[in-house]
Amino acid sequence: QGCVRWGQLKEKIQELLSERRFDPTIAPELESYVEEQVKKEFYDLDANLALLRFYQYSPSTAKVPIISKILVKALMQLPGTDFMLCMYLIPVTAQKDPSIETLKTLADKLESCMFKQFWTEAANAKALTDAIPKFEESIRNYIVGIVAATYQLIEREELEGYLNQKGGDLDAVLTAKKWIVEGGDVRIPLNEYNEASVKLKQEGINFEQLAPIIVSTAL
Repeated sequence: QGCVRWGQLKEKIQELLSERRFDPTIAPELESYVEEQVKKEFYDLDANLALLRFYQYSPSTAKVPIISKILVKALMQLPGTDFMLCMYLIPVTAQKDPSIETLKTLADKLESCMFKQFWTEAANAKALTDAIPKFEESIRNYIVGIVAATYQLIEREELEGYLNQKGGDLDAVLTAKKWIVEGGDVRIPLNEYNEASVKLKQEGINFEQLAPIIVSTAL
């Protein structure tokens, strides 16, 4: 029933955009729609980009709390390029806001595969991310995809740092992914992406090489 309601809302907004996409007076409705995306746990990139375009053309109307929510939702779409697309439209004045700078830092850490540093930064950004349901779950799914495409064998301790999980929480991930514990290591079943790889250190991961691979698996 909840899905039906947000589905109907999404259709209503799509109709609004088809008729009045360049009418700035619809911005308040799009802002309310961002809040609904957060509450009902769905996502509409097209509508969010339309709102950010209004902010781009009229920076004085930009609302940083709304932009922050859009960016957090966009970050949850990795390995998609949603975050980058949104950043292009954010007015320079808003980009200088500490909350936006913080989210940009989080994105940089993830896109550079600096996962341990990401979780350190994320711990100081909970005021921005805790309000968005399933944020950490989405990020972990992204990291799991990177690890699966890169490693055949990884130290459990290293994996704990990447996912910021230990004990039973990590065991649940391993079980779900059918990854095998071998002493202090975790073996990842061979797939078309990790077949030629060796056990790598984090510093050796090049996101620019991995991104097309992970994007292709997400499609």
